[in-house]
Amino acid sequence: MSDALGALAAHLGYRLTPPQVEAMAAAVAATEPHAAALRAEPTLIDPDQGNAWSSGVRSPSVPSEGGTFSPVGLSWPLSPAEALVRLRAAHETLNCTIAFLDDRTPGDGPLANIPFAVKDVIDVAGVPTTAASLTRKDAPPAAESATVVARLEAAGAVAISKDTTTEFAVGGPHPPLTGATRNPWDPRRWAGGSSMGTAAAVAVGAVPFGLGTDVGGSVRLPSAWCGLTGLKPTAGSVPRTGVVPLSWTAETVGPIARDAATVATVFDLIRGPDGRDPRARELPPLVFPDVRGLRIALPGGYLTELCDSAVRAGVAELVDALTAAGAVIVPGEIPGAERALPIGYEIVFTEAAALHRIDADRWDSYDPVTVARISQGITTPASDYLRALQFRAELQAELDAVFAGADLIIVPTTPATAPRLPDCTVTIDGERYPLYAAQSRATMLGNLTGAPGLAVPTGFAPDGLPVSALLIAPPHREGTVLAAARHYQEHTDHHRRRPPGFA
Repeated sequence: MSDALGALAAHLGYRLTPPQVEAMAAAVAATEPHAAALRAEPTLIDPDQGNAWSSGVRSPSVPSEGGTFSPVGLSWPLSPAEALVRLRAAHETLNCTIAFLDDRTPGDGPLANIPFAVKDVIDVAGVPTTAASLTRKDAPPAAESATVVARLEAAGAVAISKDTTTEFAVGGPHPPLTGATRNPWDPRRWAGGSSMGTAAAVAVGAVPFGLGTDVGGSVRLPSAWCGLTGLKPTAGSVPRTGVVPLSWTAETVGPIARDAATVATVFDLIRGPDGRDPRARELPPLVFPDVRGLRIALPGGYLTELCDSAVRAGVAELVDALTAAGAVIVPGEIPGAERALPIGYEIVFTEAAALHRIDADRWDSYDPVTVARISQGITTPASDYLRALQFRAELQAELDAVFAGADLIIVPTTPATAPRLPDCTVTIDGERYPLYAAQSRATMLGNLTGAPGLAVPTGFAPDGLPVSALLIAPPHREGTVLAAARHYQEHTDHHRRRPPGFA
């Protein structure tokens, strides 16, 4: 198999070393059963139907109950200069920053003089974007800021850092350019990928919020492991202009903060079309429905079967708080959830391989994990890629069926507390598991379908590390997940706690 795949890769213009070919072959062999099973299920769905769900063509109307949202001013005790002092001190322990941005000029607006952090796959004018890759360590400064950064700067906020990430937001926890970013709650653990540095900057209290990107959980996973609130918006609600691309289908940009109120303010400022990202379209208003009467589905099976008891307890606490306020539990299962992760990654890695083909002669300088992951997409047949996009529409139909009777889905964000360094294994009720076998079981559901999801801190495990629940809503119902989280956070203090040593 290795020889055949290596020959095919070479025919397509990818020059891989023998170890890279072996790693690719092993990855392809591991995912082949999922691809083969999907091939055996014929369908006549137009793959473009998957875009209709989040574009508004098929998405449910936004509820009229509840108030519309307008951004409010945020207060923060640290000036940008003071925030940089705190961030530099945290970086000495956590390795969370690629570039410190001094002397940037604040503007006027609701976020005047508020510092914020930026994952280093997002452009900030005048600063190189490295994507944590050795191949971009000498990248020229960005000519302009990404749309999301420019919108926050126009509101008066000040970018103070370009933060660590896994290489190109897809590599392993140890990117060759920077090394691993440590978790503020326990530096022996990983902060989580791929928006790891941004999450660390928020968790240590240097900034009130930061910007990350999310292709398979990369906003929500580090938020969960660092005790934060992180939003993956509906596909197409936030422009990706000025962001190093990874996957046209799955990628979104979203805010990470301590609480849902801050996330809502930032999200409202960065959402909406910019005339440049073709997927970003006009949006309905952001509406916060009343928690009373919200219908909550709690699907089980694959989404909960491999899950630490402390994580389960946190989810239960959140659900209890919402039902005490008048929400109701309704039935709802997602039979295809188990297939979302492998099929979602089939799409992501195929698109990533196409994007990185231009640099294939420099893959020997890439993180080996980056190559092992994206090289799976080199040999994906066009028919398999299209069938995966058809499955995306089928999975959306399953969610349509749940949301016909529910307003909200709640599941664990990730099954365990933060992974141990250096091997990044996770522990679930005393048993060790590999990172990639567990981390994105629920999060890829939103990337593949386009549904919005919010990671919400729900307490702490016996090891002292945060646990988290994931709130999922229909497309363009971010207000629903934010309203539920805001109610919960008004009655709990998990999101207010700071890691030891960073209070």
